[in-house]
Amino acid sequence: MEKLSFVLSLLGLLCIITSSLLKGKNMKKILILVFLSNAFVAASYFVGGSGLNGAASCCIGAVQSIINYFFDSKNKPLPKWLVAIYALSFIGVNLAVGGFTGLCILAIVASLSFVMCIGQKNGAKYRFWSIINMILWCTYDLLSKNYSVLVTHIVQMGFSVVGMIIHDRKKNDDSSAAEVPAESK
Repeated sequence: MEKLSFVLSLLGLLCIITSSLLKGKNMKKILILVFLSNAFVAASYFVGGSGLNGAASCCIGAVQSIINYFFDSKNKPLPKWLVAIYALSFIGVNLAVGGFTGLCILAIVASLSFVMCIGQKNGAKYRFWSIINMILWCTYDLLSKNYSVLVTHIVQMGFSVVGMIIHDRKKNDDSSAAEVPAESK
């Protein structure tokens, strides 16, 4: 079962690496890949036998990614009440699955950062929140001893940084160049 857990994590990783490297002027493609990644990683947690909070959070994350996809495809903003439901669903499910423990609280905080991650309008902001999300999930994976998913999350964080360097740094370079007066060039 451990090998299957690693395979499922790898599939989730391939999806999320691709999402991190997309330019991302809109979020539709990114959200589909985030959905697939969450589905694979949830299955990996289940098969691995530990990290039930992580599995529950990934299942909810998959559903939320699809909902956000439909809003994004119609160019409609997410209603605040829906974001509140997202947050409450993560809190409720994690408390139901894990009780009120330190590990559960960490999973809730990581899950709430995911809500911020998928609620972004472009790839640059998505990658920023993805790094925060991965730091929290890596900590969770270490504490829950779910190393197959830890590997996935570490690599995902690395590719989010690579995506930032490839796509997002250019914007900063362009904006600073635009601020330099023409005479000093």
